Amino acid sequence: MAQQPQPKPRSADNNSTDTRDPEQVLLRCAYDADIDGVIAALKAGADVNTTDPVMGLTALHIAVGTNNLALTRILVEDWKAEFKPDGTGRWPTSIAAHARVDEALCDYIVEAEEKVLYPE
Repeated sequence: MAQQPQPKPRSADNNSTDTRDPEQVLLRCAYDADIDGVIAALKAGADVNTTDPVMGLTALHIAVGTNNLALTRILVEDWKAEFKPDGTGRWPTSIAAHARVDEALCDYIVEAEEKVLYPE
């Protein structure tokens, strides 16, 4: 009996970012740690604070949760990503703690979030 072809996971689908919706491209590239793709999506008009409709995550939440300091810095410093809770109420700092990210990212996100929430 011949085996049925198995569906590819979304992350393995090379055409998953081949869409005209810049917000979907932004989120897909954030999940894939594709910094150039994230920047291109933002330049194409994607809202840096767009939220994944299923998980309630922004690109910033994704960057933090995937331990991507470079992308986190770009989103915060260059594109002014908002610090806000995700769809389940977790702030970027909470995601950093739960994901056990590197110390450098943890320090950065705590300091950046503090500056936004408690300006001098």
